[in-house]
Amino acid sequence: MKYLIVAHGPAPDLDHAVTGGALRASVHEAALRSAGHEVVVLRREQDGPGGFRSPADLRRKAVAARPDATVCVAVEEAPALRGIAPLCVDLYAPRMLEAAFEGAQAEQAGIALRAAHAADEVLYSNHRQRWFWLGILGLAGWDLARPCGRIVPLACLGTPAEWEAWRKPPTKTKRPKPYFVAVGPRWPWQDPTQAITEAVAAAGDRAEVHVYGPSSGVPGAKELGTVSRRDWLNALAGSVALIDRYAPNAEREMATSFRQMDALATGTAILTDEGTALSTGLPQEAGILWEPVERAVDRLLNEGRTRIASAVAGHFAPEQTEAALLSWTPSLRARGEKGGGSTSVVGAGRLLAAARSRADAEAHLRAAAEAEVATKRAEIDDLHGQTRALVGAVEASAAALADVVAFRRETVAVLGSRLSGEQATREQLQREVATVQADLEKKSAEIAALTAERDRLQRVFRWR
Repeated sequence: MKYLIVAHGPAPDLDHAVTGGALRASVHEAALRSAGHEVVVLRREQDGPGGFRSPADLRRKAVAARPDATVCVAVEEAPALRGIAPLCVDLYAPRMLEAAFEGAQAEQAGIALRAAHAADEVLYSNHRQRWFWLGILGLAGWDLARPCGRIVPLACLGTPAEWEAWRKPPTKTKRPKPYFVAVGPRWPWQDPTQAITEAVAAAGDRAEVHVYGPSSGVPGAKELGTVSRRDWLNALAGSVALIDRYAPNAEREMATSFRQMDALATGTAILTDEGTALSTGLPQEAGILWEPVERAVDRLLNEGRTRIASAVAGHFAPEQTEAALLSWTPSLRARGEKGGGSTSVVGAGRLLAAARSRADAEAHLRAAAEAEVATKRAEIDDLHGQTRALVGAVEASAAALADVVAFRRETVAVLGSRLSGEQATREQLQREVATVQADLEKKSAEIAALTAERDRLQRVFRWR
């Protein structure tokens, strides 16, 4: 048969860091190829050449591949693959529990429902996760009265190259001092701070605690950052034990982790919580340690390195874990829907998602409008301030103008009074000038008469 595998993350490489989803897909690929099937793997464009860019592009590429069956490890992509070929969706992680720590539970609920509704078959990584997913499958329309899904545990080794080298574990790295291995708080639901702190205190000068990935922030721990898969496996192989204990929460009770599988593959003891999915049903002598951190560190340093029992490691070997997937007989809608009305939950989920999207858009618009209103209010307050300042200036100017007008009135009154006095004086002077002028004219006439009389008398006397 021809299988299509859809996954997120670059293809695993021993010389680079890898993601859990990519490892899971690689194990499926190796198992199917070993069983004689043809396998095509599709990843996102960002994960490598030839990848898909969108759900529509994924569907085009999946149709073009013409598979007999599809295994989808990235649950977000399941709806785009529905109906092309029998679809097996891998529910290997409790996504909704993880999303609760990221503030994305409502969004992940819609993704989980749509993925479960699209699937013809599903996979779980352990029994606890099967219990977790059954309710979601029921909401998505599955007939819970029939067997639902297959348990395919995580495998010890994730890449084909590692699988081929199953009996050749990584080379142990020799260190001058014994050391324990831990992983920093990579995800919001994983907090290893207390366990690392206790391990550092218990180890003292006798051993080191090496932290890989994000920094733990614990004084005394040796922070080594992100390394290649090869270096990580070598570090595990040479360590005293893997410290895999976290602050308790529901996600930690459900999950098995890829780092636990890596420890099993390298024969490394695992110091974990008694209530984890990995520890359930396993004997203490298996190398899965549940005792308090301080006691376990002290015992391991005093008694020597505890090895994982080969029978336990063998249980998680790829040829064992993938058996349920290899026994799947692909067929469309094999899950057996019952009481079709239950599928309306998926439709309701879509409507809810659309409503949430609209609500988010409206909230964004409302926030923008409120910000604009706040800006306008600030501008209006500023204009009110300017108006108050201008009104004050106008009132001051009006008062000054009133003072000027009053002064001018007073001045006009004074000048008017002076002008009236001066007018009277002028009229008086004009009358006096007229009188003097009349007198002057009279005198001028008298002088003229006297002159004429003089001239006459002079002529009289001259002739005589």
